[in-house]
Amino acid sequence: MMHSFRLSALVALVALVLSGCSVSLGTPPTATPEPRPTATPRPTATPRPTATPLPTAAPTAQPQPTIMPTSPSGGTGTGSGMLIPVVIDRLETFSHPQRLFSIDVPVGWSLQENANANTLVYIWTDAAENGLIILSITESQEALTQDDLVERATSFVNIFKDEKDFSMDPPEKLRSGGVQIIWSYTAQASGGVDAPLLANTFVYRDVDKVSLLTFGIPREQFDELKSPLDAILQSYVIDPAVPLSGDSSVTRFAFDFIDDDNAWVTDSSASLQAVIEEGVYRITLSDSDLYYLTAPDVSPANDLEVSADVLINGNSRAGVAVRYSPGSRGNAKNYYACWIDGRDRYGCFVSVDDRWTTLREPISNAAIKPGRVNRVSLRAEGNRISFSVNGVQLQTFTDTRVAAGQAALYLENFDTQAGADFDNVVVTLLK
Repeated sequence: MMHSFRLSALVALVALVLSGCSVSLGTPPTATPEPRPTATPRPTATPRPTATPLPTAAPTAQPQPTIMPTSPSGGTGTGSGMLIPVVIDRLETFSHPQRLFSIDVPVGWSLQENANANTLVYIWTDAAENGLIILSITESQEALTQDDLVERATSFVNIFKDEKDFSMDPPEKLRSGGVQIIWSYTAQASGGVDAPLLANTFVYRDVDKVSLLTFGIPREQFDELKSPLDAILQSYVIDPAVPLSGDSSVTRFAFDFIDDDNAWVTDSSASLQAVIEEGVYRITLSDSDLYYLTAPDVSPANDLEVSADVLINGNSRAGVAVRYSPGSRGNAKNYYACWIDGRDRYGCFVSVDDRWTTLREPISNAAIKPGRVNRVSLRAEGNRISFSVNGVQLQTFTDTRVAAGQAALYLENFDTQAGADFDNVVVTLLK
């Protein structure tokens, strides 16, 4: 890499700027069909037909733009030595040990890695360290918008803002939902040459994963290396169901609702519309005073967690539930649920045979962003139940009334048609 930055320092800076949160991986369990939920007057329920089986989760690839040149001002290359050219002869596939991601990289390039509970960082460089590829992956407990991705990309690029002739083009929002920034500075390369470095930085979100990819090469070699760099960019594939750590004591499922893969119930009736459209799972209750729970076909567990992005539509409450399971009579259900509303309030309750007991009366909290997408998470481990919004733990309970069940999404309305959009759902089955 250009020698203005030592690789060890760069690894540390990337991890600091892009840090997030981590959970773990295991083997997918055998699916058990869950009855299809139906909108019902609170707090009773009606019989439900069978839901469809959950297909095996597959990695997702982002539609990628191409590496682009830029026109910021910079040096033309000075010094007494010769610039050692960056060489990309062939590509080979690098795969994460737990199959979190794969990417094609140049054969013969050196790799430095850094990992902690929050971030994975990989930096590949050519023999002379005049070219580099940076990949950083984090997990986010917040509902990140494209504007948030712009902030993350900008924060990373600004690591280099004090370098000679530093210049950055305005961030570009990509149709895929990602962000691209083109930037450059003059760096001291191997051979004692001051040479302009041209870089492209991309940031993407896949469910709870945030990926940053940066490519840096001498500007004079851009035309020569554009084709292999484009191939590297477009080879990157990530499976958001795999956690950053390799802990085999948990199993995770991730749902981004880009396509209807039959993992979730869809329905349309006079009182309920549940559809997958525009990249979200959109549920609307048309009649007044209804509630609705829906679960993917994932095996029940004693200890589990469910997280989801939630956008409130109208006068409704929406959130997540754990230990969703049959009650002792008829079609009654047991579960713990916590919700947010369209303002800044949240609440929690436990249902036993569809009889609700409040665990947290509605209360305001600054962690909830009114009118915006919020990420909610409910975790049940032993007799401890905890609820978080946007990475902030708001409530914990000790309760033993419901011991096991599935993860589910929760929605209720009042006197008008209302609903919610759900996205980027992650279900984690703990050991």
